[in-house]
Amino acid sequence: MSENQQEKEEVHFKICNSVLKLEVNKGHLKWTISEISKDSGVTRSLIYYYFGKEKQVLLDEALRYMIQVFFNLDDDRSLGLPIRMNKVLSKLKDMPYAFILFFLERRRDSDVAHVIKKAEERLMVRLKSEFPDMTEDELLRIYLLELGSVAYGLEPERIGDIFKR
Repeated sequence: MSENQQEKEEVHFKICNSVLKLEVNKGHLKWTISEISKDSGVTRSLIYYYFGKEKQVLLDEALRYMIQVFFNLDDDRSLGLPIRMNKVLSKLKDMPYAFILFFLERRRDSDVAHVIKKAEERLMVRLKSEFPDMTEDELLRIYLLELGSVAYGLEPERIGDIFKR
């Protein structure tokens, strides 16, 4: 990855992380782009350049990023549980508000909850393709173990012990 691409990804991360943080702390779209700029350390003009001036666009991108971190569904190849969980746990150390927003919104009747539930459905399809012999309850058990690992703050080096087939 080029240095320029790495810088873009870092800026993207900072913005998305700040959007999630302020969405949790202030409420649904009750933050400003100026607050995102201040919290992320990214200029408003750069935020406008990447995302435009609409807060909903920023939130949608932050949610897409959160879903990618949580579920790792954009990758066509199967990573397997331990590798996927290692990625999730490592990323969430830098993005604790992603899990908080997930937890707060998961059971609500909201647009955010709808996005989460769609991603969960896609994850179950992915897990079923990885583990075709497992029942729906067994797949749900894996998912709940993953959520518990995130909530607990499981150290990535312990993943292999926890997620043995």
